[in-house]
Amino acid sequence: MAIQLIGGSAGDVPFNRTFFNVTLGEMVEQSGKDKAVRLTLFLSDGTQLDVSVIDELSDSYLSLRAYQGDSDQIDPSVHLVPYGLIYRIEVSPKEEQNSRVGFQWKHGRKSVTTRRTK
Repeated sequence: MAIQLIGGSAGDVPFNRTFFNVTLGEMVEQSGKDKAVRLTLFLSDGTQLDVSVIDELSDSYLSLRAYQGDSDQIDPSVHLVPYGLIYRIEVSPKEEQNSRVGFQWKHGRKSVTTRRTK
């Protein structure tokens, strides 16, 4: 399968560093400051990543860790994802029956992290 990048450069992709630093934080805050949300990235190569932690945002890619399949285990691998591979993002409420930590935006920080919910 050929990998399809969206847009020609980091400046004209739909999801970029500014989206993750600004827009995503605003979207998560609107859903409720203390509510955990689930963040899923859909990549143009067919990969779907349920994000646990975004470690770093560079100008052309993001570094993240994701859950392993449907389990509550976090994959020890670090995924380096070029923004041009992301064609869709889903932000949804964390399911109550799911014991995953959930993805949480920390306001005022330059990166996105997770937080345990009770």
